[in-house]
Amino acid sequence: MITITEPDVPVAVRRRSWGVVTMLLLFMLVNFMDKAVLGLAGESITAELGLTSTEFGAVGSAFYLLFSLSGIVVGGLTTRFDSTWILVAMMACWCLSQLPLLIPAAGFGTLVVTRVVLGASEGPAHAVANHAAFTWFPDRMRNLPASVLTLGSGMGVALGAPVLIFIITNYGWRWAFGFTALAGLAWLPFWLRRGGEGPYGARSETASAERRVPYRRLFCNGTVLGGVAASFAVYWTLALALTWFPQYLQKVRGYSLAQVGPLSIIWNIAGFVVIVVVGVVTQRLLARGVSTRIARGVVGGVAVLVAGAAMTALPRVGDPATHLVLLTIAASFGYVIFPLATAVAAEIAPVAQRGAVLGTVTAVATMAGVLAPVVTGALVQRAADPAEGYGTALTVAGLLMLGGGALAALVVRPELDKERLASR
Repeated sequence: MITITEPDVPVAVRRRSWGVVTMLLLFMLVNFMDKAVLGLAGESITAELGLTSTEFGAVGSAFYLLFSLSGIVVGGLTTRFDSTWILVAMMACWCLSQLPLLIPAAGFGTLVVTRVVLGASEGPAHAVANHAAFTWFPDRMRNLPASVLTLGSGMGVALGAPVLIFIITNYGWRWAFGFTALAGLAWLPFWLRRGGEGPYGARSETASAERRVPYRRLFCNGTVLGGVAASFAVYWTLALALTWFPQYLQKVRGYSLAQVGPLSIIWNIAGFVVIVVVGVVTQRLLARGVSTRIARGVVGGVAVLVAGAAMTALPRVGDPATHLVLLTIAASFGYVIFPLATAVAAEIAPVAQRGAVLGTVTAVATMAGVLAPVVTGALVQRAADPAEGYGTALTVAGLLMLGGGALAALVVRPELDKERLASR
């Protein structure tokens, strides 16, 4: 593993820190397998339960109904409680919430309720996992661990998709939900043994000595607002992809469900490479004295712009090879903004308030998940044909990323905003 060290970080801390990050990576991997299973099982679910496109879109949106609210609430709890136990409670809740779907009589209502409960328990995952990881790293060493945790999203889909498709094909869609629940429960004993908070946590001596800043000022500055705008746009695309990409590829592009799995592996492997490379490069830039405005704000904003341009072009491309290249870029480059936006928000927030800030920032960005699936479903259902509906939905996602990426590149200025917050 590539690491970048600083002389003020003890060797013992460095060694354990990456063990904790590995456990949190697995946590995020299970998290995104949970999200991916609905889209992969979409054809089977709609056929068995007789759902329309709008109803299936509503199921996808149900996952995000309490997602943002729980992110804010649980993010605030990290200022009072050890994130180790918060992560345990979250994992246990989201695993148990999926087991009712194994009951053969469970239908549309059960599916909606379980998605709401699952979303409520997973809403704080990204923020709390990053907060826990950041307790092991000083500020200028956080880009890489944040990038590694973001890999969990792609790994959850890339590694989980072939397994989930096999289960759906051979045992039915209900057991796919059961599998993700069991995978999460298996993670718990390992985390209880190897997890924990590090020396840069909310209850450290450094955090106790810091002056608190009113939350209104922490949230109303260009660094946070620009990062949230870009993250909202990318999360819109993520929610759309998890819920609708498998059906789009089958109905519009002519792929079979068996072919969707390898395709998702391709674009998620690309995502691995992009995220790791950007994480390493930006951390090296910071080590050489480059400003976080450039290393985090501009780099992240440009990556989202590239993804937006590719997404906008998707409906207008017929050649399968070109389409796959554009789909890979659209589905991978934007993810870069998640670790970088998280890092800049953590950079300007006092340590004792960091968990609450990350939870709220993530909550606002993930509100896109409430809208994207149901809006896409409505566009598809009302269109003259699926190609037109999906084309409109992809264009909307692309334009959102173009706007969010441009805003992040222009207004994310952590050094300036941190100085302003400290001077008042």
